[in-house]
Amino acid sequence: MAAQGVGTQAKNTRNKSSQHFDDKVGNDWMKELMESLGEAAGTTGSQSDVYTVLRELIAKVENLEKAGNERPKVAFSASLFPSSQHRGPFNIGTTLIFTNVITNIGQAYNSGTGVFAAPVRGVYYFTFTCNSGTTGKVNAALLKNGQNMAVVIEKGNVDSMGSNSVILQLNEGDHVNIILWRGNSIYDNGYRSTFTGVLLFPM
Repeated sequence: MAAQGVGTQAKNTRNKSSQHFDDKVGNDWMKELMESLGEAAGTTGSQSDVYTVLRELIAKVENLEKAGNERPKVAFSASLFPSSQHRGPFNIGTTLIFTNVITNIGQAYNSGTGVFAAPVRGVYYFTFTCNSGTTGKVNAALLKNGQNMAVVIEKGNVDSMGSNSVILQLNEGDHVNIILWRGNSIYDNGYRSTFTGVLLFPM
């Protein structure tokens, strides 16, 4: 019975601790907590002093939680096609449109154009994977505002795969897309050729 009583008391204490502190310093439980904190810290200040410090700490925690909730959330992942299809070869470099959207938090990736537009200034991580099509070779690149940032080149047999990744600092409105260079082809069946990006942190 004694062990059960101790367990019940501990559970009740945890339940009380999970509640927000109120402004009633005269609350018995609050007084007991203040006294315990004062003894543990070895302070000689009044209960109201300790209470003030606690309120400030709680405010800081709430501000941190609010900042975390307000932080922009951007992440996307898409495959080229939802089912088995080939693209290419083309006579000119062609932007690949990854139509099968798996995730698009923040709606920054446009599945109609194949272009990702940075919604905020920050540091982003991108990765893309390409499966060679009927030509048995694939030469694709990740472009930032038209500039080559990373490439995938595979010149093996049909169904060979390659991937690459890059971390980019982007300004709001910067564009990122994947281009398939002329004379190459690419294959996808829903998960072999993909384009993924995520905001690591804003700046």
